[in-house]
Amino acid sequence: MKKLLLLAMILLLAACGNNGSGNEASNEESQESTEESSDSGSDEETQTTEEEGAVEAPEIIEEANAAWGDTVSYEARQTSSISSGDGQYVVRTITTRSEQNEIKIEVDDGEQIQTHYVVDGEHFIYQNGSIEAQDQSLEMENSAYGDLLSQLEPLSAGTVSEQDTGYEIRYEIDSREDAIPFFNDEVQNVIQDVDMFNGLITVQFNEDYQYTGAELTLTVGSGQEELNITSNITMDRIGEIDLIEKPKEM
Repeated sequence: MKKLLLLAMILLLAACGNNGSGNEASNEESQESTEESSDSGSDEETQTTEEEGAVEAPEIIEEANAAWGDTVSYEARQTSSISSGDGQYVVRTITTRSEQNEIKIEVDDGEQIQTHYVVDGEHFIYQNGSIEAQDQSLEMENSAYGDLLSQLEPLSAGTVSEQDTGYEIRYEIDSREDAIPFFNDEVQNVIQDVDMFNGLITVQFNEDYQYTGAELTLTVGSGQEELNITSNITMDRIGEIDLIEKPKEM
């Protein structure tokens, strides 16, 4: 159970915005699998799709990167949970990235609230009314909004549904191979011993191709052990945050 719990935490950190490079071969296999699945559908469904001129996932991701790839700032609110027969762990985070070289991450695990700040490369933690400089740096690489968009590339193998407010890409996870494109080499090594992967990633875009939110549901299992993981994120204030709010002590 300890190994599965560690895996779950890694997956939550990586979900809907990882900073690792995907496995291109696996991604190609996923795309081929999706294409084969589409081909096996009824002629009626194919005809309907063609008549409606449905937008495909690669096009949405390409449009999003073209329109917003240079954008830096945003506010992301994420709620994630891990549940098993032993109980449930829930953590909520609010990440604020400004146009400047600074970021704020508020973490609430239900027992305490801790806020991390990175300003001009310096890492601080604010908790219980006091702030403390940290020796360990907090990596800001790949934290800009445009970086998050580039990390959505594995979703090109997903399917699209048009919504009243824009588009939604759905990517189904039926095996370890389906999940691999979203994780870096370190995570891929961890999940080699996991027997069962089953879940769904959905990512929302508005009519202007802004990435506005995502949801993950995932069940992982090893032997008789099983964990259910959920995570949802909403993106707001995109390109609108000049500076983050800081404690007076800073």
